[in-house]
Amino acid sequence: MFTPRHAPLKEGRSLPGLPYAGPPRRNLRSRQGALAILLLICIPIIYLFTSGAPTSSIQPQTVLPGQSSNSDPVFHPPPNEAPSQQQQQHISPDQAANDLTEARFEAPPADASTQKSQPPTQNSDSAPQVPKQPSKPEFEVEEPVSPGSDDPAARPKSYTSNGNGPGLSGSPKQLSNPSSFSERPKFEKALARVISLLPGEIEGRDLLRAVEGTGKEKLREMGLRVREYKKFFEAWEELHLTFDEEGGSYVRDDVIQYLRHHQHQPVDDEFGETSLAQTIHSYEAYRYFLTKFGQLLFPWTAPYFPDHMTLHSHFKKGGRGIVLTAGDDQAPFLLTIIPTFRNLGCDLPIEIMYLGDSDLSEDYRSDLESLEGVITRDIAQMVHDEGWKLAGWAAKPFAILHSSFREVIFIDADSLFFVNPAILFEDPAYVKTGALFFRDRLIMPENKKRWLQQILPKPISRQVKQSRMWTGDSGHMQESGVVVVDKWRHFIAMLFVTRMNGPDRDGNKEEGRVGVYDMVYGDKETFWLGWELVGDQDYAFHQGDAGTMGTVQPPELDTPKPKLVKKKRPVLDENGQPRHDDNGQEIMEDYESVEEPEPVRPEDLPEPSNYTICAPQLLHLDLDGKPMWFNGWLLDNKFADKKQKKFGKFEHYLIEPRDIREPGAWQLEESNMCCLTTDAALKKDFSKAEKEILDMMIGQAKEVGVAP
Repeated sequence: MFTPRHAPLKEGRSLPGLPYAGPPRRNLRSRQGALAILLLICIPIIYLFTSGAPTSSIQPQTVLPGQSSNSDPVFHPPPNEAPSQQQQQHISPDQAANDLTEARFEAPPADASTQKSQPPTQNSDSAPQVPKQPSKPEFEVEEPVSPGSDDPAARPKSYTSNGNGPGLSGSPKQLSNPSSFSERPKFEKALARVISLLPGEIEGRDLLRAVEGTGKEKLREMGLRVREYKKFFEAWEELHLTFDEEGGSYVRDDVIQYLRHHQHQPVDDEFGETSLAQTIHSYEAYRYFLTKFGQLLFPWTAPYFPDHMTLHSHFKKGGRGIVLTAGDDQAPFLLTIIPTFRNLGCDLPIEIMYLGDSDLSEDYRSDLESLEGVITRDIAQMVHDEGWKLAGWAAKPFAILHSSFREVIFIDADSLFFVNPAILFEDPAYVKTGALFFRDRLIMPENKKRWLQQILPKPISRQVKQSRMWTGDSGHMQESGVVVVDKWRHFIAMLFVTRMNGPDRDGNKEEGRVGVYDMVYGDKETFWLGWELVGDQDYAFHQGDAGTMGTVQPPELDTPKPKLVKKKRPVLDENGQPRHDDNGQEIMEDYESVEEPEPVRPEDLPEPSNYTICAPQLLHLDLDGKPMWFNGWLLDNKFADKKQKKFGKFEHYLIEPRDIREPGAWQLEESNMCCLTTDAALKKDFSKAEKEILDMMIGQAKEVGVAP
């Protein structure tokens, strides 16, 4: 490209069209000579000025803990010289003493130039000042712990301010230096615990080997393994989980970075003077071991949740809610019970867990989510059931565990309440333990003491020894129509219950494998037994009575039978005429006649000594003996064809006797029908308000087309 002839010259260019040749060679040589003469003159002058100054011993300052190693060098004055003002700004005796005292977890500041200046309190000739002890914390933010909870993971990590800097609780504060780390007061103790728990080679191999055996032997071994896993897991959580001021939690996965940026001082002699490299090696060995251990015991939580700590922490601040499970067959039940909950004043959020599109169709999901506060969630996406299949009853504990709530009321689709179900969270037994279960019918006596001794590690708890299975009163202890649990407090127990209903659930006679469902009936007993197997004894059974509801059967009356009555009649001759004796008297003969009794009027009958109701419903009463909830739905037979389904008539309810009787008070009939015979004093009538609630339930069921 050419420049126009009359264009102005630009910087660094010659005339248009000509290259710039630089200055002439003669001028360049003259400039170099002048520069050499100037240097020869300046060197003697500089020497004269510097040779007359007094000598001084300049000592580099030792960088104290808490000061940045990246800042400019700081020098101490000689012993006989007073410190300059600039040097005073870098360090004072008080500041040095405090820094030395608090050096264990002091992070380097973002910039040394930002430190506040402090005047010295003594000169270098005075006696050394005793280092000050750290001041008492002005405040300490702690996460409130639920009553009765001794779970170390539930205790929050907090930052204590001593007035020298801003306090921190929960989430880290954004610092000016992105590579700096805020102080973690409990880090040192938690790290020491993790490293001290690191198993040796033999112990580690034994814990990570595949669990062999089947039936009760495998169940016991799994319980022992999970007890060990709980110990390792809680220590790991204490090191990594952090709690914010709002009660939430998050995982701090920057332990190695934190160790590198903080001067670490062990608190335990067993910890020893280990190097940073040794500490990191131990930490990583523990991490590898815990990951492999968790994958061996509970592998189905991944990849939806990368690890169990993430699963546990995600519902720390999940609040309270109701969890339901249903497929297309149970969806009409949910469309009935959810509006009844709302009519009773329950405003808890509800999550409905289902197993894929083939389980709960999109149309039903849309209908359910149109109800206030309801969300449907596909649990099939959350559970990796490789080698086994999640289905049926077994989905219940998985639904509880994978729901977003911390505190859960799980309710079967065929269970209905007379009261607001949220009151279960206020039950004294739940407040104390964080896990509330309900007892099954006192039916089918069976002694399973020997079996319990074979599966449960010693020592066996008092609750087990008081259970019906131990005493032989019944082979059925729990019914799982309603389960109330705080998952944060009982996370490991819930994990184990899912295993009992997961890969260990089913047996195989051809392979000689005995499953959990071969030893107990369905999911019912897996909850309280799962708690016991992992050594978690914080649970309670509701102390209200059980019973049934419906219409009392007419009592069996002792109807008088016809009786033979002896009478007399004349003896007849051949002509049918009475015979007479010699005195002219008729000859009489005795005969027996059947005499019908007079009909008995109902008002003349005595009060029956007992009553019987046959119904599929199992009723649970509150602590005052009032109806609270029942399962078994509203029909006489929920398994009948739709045309044959009819709603039950609920006029009375009977309370189960507490003593063992022969024959038993309960008799099991076909189609899940149970007949309860109990004392007349245990027969009760529904109140007017309770009948109105029952009518409301039936009306809602008719509206959604459950039965004609």
